[in-house]
Amino acid sequence: MSDMTGKQLLLSAIALLIAPTAWSAGPALPEGPGLSAKYPQDAGIARDPKVVFAENFEAGHLRQWDDTDGNKPPKVALVRTRPFVHAGKVAAQLAVPAGKGVGADLTKWFSPGHEQLFARWYCRFAKDYDQGNLHHAGGNLVGMKNHWLLGVADRKPDGTDRFSTGLETWRDWKRNAPPGELFLYTYYPDMKRDPDGHYWGNSFKPEKKTLLQRGRWHCLEMMVKMNDVGRANGEQAFWLDGRLVGHFRGIRWRTVASLRINGFWLLLYIHDSPQPNHLWLDDVVMAKEYIGPRRAQAE
Repeated sequence: MSDMTGKQLLLSAIALLIAPTAWSAGPALPEGPGLSAKYPQDAGIARDPKVVFAENFEAGHLRQWDDTDGNKPPKVALVRTRPFVHAGKVAAQLAVPAGKGVGADLTKWFSPGHEQLFARWYCRFAKDYDQGNLHHAGGNLVGMKNHWLLGVADRKPDGTDRFSTGLETWRDWKRNAPPGELFLYTYYPDMKRDPDGHYWGNSFKPEKKTLLQRGRWHCLEMMVKMNDVGRANGEQAFWLDGRLVGHFRGIRWRTVASLRINGFWLLLYIHDSPQPNHLWLDDVVMAKEYIGPRRAQAE
């Protein structure tokens, strides 16, 4: 595809978000330092056997990514200017102009997929970032039978075709300052229909609201664990700066064992952007165990 039109259905609207019935319970997930603590400044982390992907953009190109939308500058660009680089000398910038249905993204596919995966990245919203109300901005762990299904919305997954969950921010119809509060925006077989009759992503939100700030770097991490076929024992969770914010169990992601976590999607899409907006990304790591914040230097 030459643009994002294949993903417009997912990205064109978000209706009232419906809280699902999955709740956190049982042993707590780790917090604070994780796998990355063994690798000061993430040096050599890509060679760890638990790591499936690592990208710090220092190579000066995006060839590690699978570009399904033909994103080119200025939509997706590499920048070398502080403070828009988290560490090292290079970071990625996603930029969208003012207007309706504007977006930019980076996509990575895995084959044959994973039963459990953690994804960590650093993000920085521009000091003047303002999405109006509706946007998708963050990382998504997905399982897709076919790659073209990435972005399909208003259609409930059937357990064999796809699932997706994104760690995003929500302005709650402008009750939250931009970019908003953290939550997981999820498509899965047991999702609830919206009151308007459509199947928009369901929200998984902790009881305590956690807001992101503009103009500073945040360390975000998310996890998905697949369910056993025939059981609703899947999980998802997310962290902010090494602190576990939400952990949700009792999820049925699939009905067939062949559907696994096989994609990671970093995205900035704004439904009706009142102004040009920018999001910077750096120090992406995906692994089979908790990663944690980047360790600054050796002690």
